[in-house]
Amino acid sequence: MANDFNTTLGLRPGDEPGTLVLDPRPEHQIAPDVIHFAVLTTVAEISAAAAVGSPVVPATVTVHLLSRARLAPLVGKGRVLRKGKRLAVAEGEVTQDGELVAKAIVQFALVG
Repeated sequence: MANDFNTTLGLRPGDEPGTLVLDPRPEHQIAPDVIHFAVLTTVAEISAAAAVGSPVVPATVTVHLLSRARLAPLVGKGRVLRKGKRLAVAEGEVTQDGELVAKAIVQFALVG
């Protein structure tokens, strides 16, 4: 997970195994105290990719925004649904204060 994009975004490992945390900054907002959907989608997708455990590139992403996210820590956690030789499907969930705010299902192409 230690690449320039994730670091620039502000992602860091969470306290629980397999989790990522983002402390949203003002520039992550689309309106006052409303985090942009692209930030939530990115946290969900990166969490799903981390769960795969192999180098991947997203092929399709379906995201469901379930609740408004505010300027408070976001926690991402991924889970592999299926992993083959060339493709993997995983889900990434983003919670805030224990509430599910976004969920993505991602199909990945395995690379490398």
